[in-house]
Amino acid sequence: MRYHSSLFAVPLALLVLTGCGDDSASEAASASPTSTWLLKSEPAGAVSVTEAKADTAEGDAIVVRGRIGGRKTPLSPESPVFTIVDLGMPYCGEVEIDGCATPWDYCCETPEDLRTNAATVQVVDASGAALAVDPVASGLKPLDEVVIVGTVGPRPSDDVLTIKASGVYRD
Repeated sequence: MRYHSSLFAVPLALLVLTGCGDDSASEAASASPTSTWLLKSEPAGAVSVTEAKADTAEGDAIVVRGRIGGRKTPLSPESPVFTIVDLGMPYCGEVEIDGCATPWDYCCETPEDLRTNAATVQVVDASGAALAVDPVASGLKPLDEVVIVGTVGPRPSDDVLTIKASGVYRD
């Protein structure tokens, strides 16, 4: 009989212990990934996309300022990946083409200029793995000015800049 009562004592003790103590661990576990990557204050020291492309190597810590765009669909609810374009590059409608249905796609620019002035952003966790986040539901939209904090990903050529973002600030 003693054996059977100890079987109930262990789960009961675990239940009591989990109900006591610091609530911050349980709050952290229940916090959505959105709360960890969307920044509430603007990071200092941001450089432009073109500066970042010229002066960074894979693995460098980086802070970059850009505008969400560069494609017809620069953001997707199914993906933590989006594209940004250097602020020095005018988007369609900002300069020449009024009434453009998708001014964030930069269709008024040459593909070469766009490639030179764009970067890909992937929102990641502390280990560098992609987070299961929805940037659209989190409030990001095409043409938003953003500051990205992260690490430079693989750079197979000077035209490619991928940022593994630990944080995104929307201006």
